Amino acid sequence: MTSPIGSLSASCSLAILLSAAPALAGDPCPEQPALAHWTGAGTVACACFVAGEEAGAVFDIPANHLPAEILRVGIGFGSQIGGQPQQLEQAINIRQGGLPTPGAIIESLSGPVLTDGVINEFDLEPLPGEITISSNPFTVTLEFANDNVGDPFSATMVHDGNGCTGGKNVVKAIPGGWFNACALGVTGDWLVQVVYRPLNCDGPAEIYCVSNANSAGPGAQIGIIGSTSLAANDLILTCQGGPPNKPGLFFYGPNQVQLPFGAGFRCVGGGIWRMPPVQTFDVFGNAAYVVDYGQSPFNSGGGQILSGSMWNFQFWYRDPGFAGHDFNLSNGIKLTFSP
Repeated sequence: MTSPIGSLSASCSLAILLSAAPALAGDPCPEQPALAHWTGAGTVACACFVAGEEAGAVFDIPANHLPAEILRVGIGFGSQIGGQPQQLEQAINIRQGGLPTPGAIIESLSGPVLTDGVINEFDLEPLPGEITISSNPFTVTLEFANDNVGDPFSATMVHDGNGCTGGKNVVKAIPGGWFNACALGVTGDWLVQVVYRPLNCDGPAEIYCVSNANSAGPGAQIGIIGSTSLAANDLILTCQGGPPNKPGLFFYGPNQVQLPFGAGFRCVGGGIWRMPPVQTFDVFGNAAYVVDYGQSPFNSGGGQILSGSMWNFQFWYRDPGFAGHDFNLSNGIKLTFSP
């Protein structure tokens, strides 16, 4: 396989597994350089997969760029001898979370057609704001529709053969589930890359603190859809990766802390304002709250949100019996509000 980057546009339809996220107000932010772990030192075809297995890479978007919109993903694909026909695979999946167990699929491109010997780039931006990453990490994988184990004539995932970066390369094996690819003996980084752009160039959102594992996976992650403009009044708080069908509550306050609380950490200090009503994670572990600045507690008193103010938000939720506790929390997000 050749190492220079090639491209192949995709017209496959997206399987939307979360509600579409609107873009923030104002002009689109510029796209950022591609995120990738591979170095281009070489390409090694791994004819080692069966249908239904996945391979890919774990990414982190700089915190000051969150929330961000995924624009394109690239998948390195090749065979040991080269020149094979284009190949239809099952899907390209974007998952919320990283190792040890990447989370639920938040977006899926079904039926990608890949070309032997290039980085196949797929446009994932049919609409602005369609694929939003609100918190790190996230994982991009190729799901195979074809067996290629031991077949030098089959095109498959490739890695750079230049050393495997710990915690950044994944394999979903059948049987066995998720593995760190380095621990399986993969000697390089998968050729996977992601192009994104921030959803707000002024950076009003800052993820901080940590979330601990819960009964559903690596932990609940807080994020936002919309803007922090008071006039637009279009802010939606989100939480992903929670235990399905369990209740919880968003709350906010003026200070940032990190104090053990239940199975996680309380990230908000000072006076705390709860945001009723109770929210319940759906079957995919997602919850959302539509903020209305004209309603309590946002419109008056100590919790009033004004232009120029900064507030810290978090989600508390029930998770009975996990890690010896009955509840857990997401990480925190600091929001700076504008007119």
